[in-house]
Amino acid sequence: MTRAVYRKTVAEVLAPSDGPILYCGMSIGFEDGTVAYGRTGRAPLDETVTFAQS
Repeated sequence: MTRAVYRKTVAEVLAPSDGPILYCGMSIGFEDGTVAYGRTGRAPLDETVTFAQS
C-alpha cells in the first residue's frame, strides 16, 4: 500500500507547513450483518476535515 503517491503534487498546491499531514483513507465493501461488534460514533465533518481550493 502506497500512502504518499501524490504527496509532492498536493504540497505544491497547498504549501502546507511542516506540522500538518495529509491522510485519506476509505473503506470499500459491504457491512457483514452477521458479525456482532460495537459501532463507534462519528465526529461531524466540519470537526475533522478542512477543504482547500487551489
